[in-house]
Amino acid sequence: KVRFVGYAFQIEMKFKAITSGFHVLEIPIIFTDRTLGESKMSTKIFKEAFWGVIQLKLEVCLKGGNKYE
Repeated sequence: KVRFVGYAFQIEMKFKAITSGFHVLEIPIIFTDRTLGESKMSTKIFKEAFWGVIQLKLEVCLKGGNKYE
């Protein structure tokens, strides 16, 4: 089950893949700066990504081992 949305979704999927034993190859994505309008990065999205990473790691540490389920 995927819990996060937005940017945190990418973090969660990579974390789950690695802790499940998959080999992950990263291909960089180059984002261009927005020329018009405002950022879509809200405080809510930032908090989810920031605290989500900590939450994922804590869950693995508390369960012991390197597996995420």
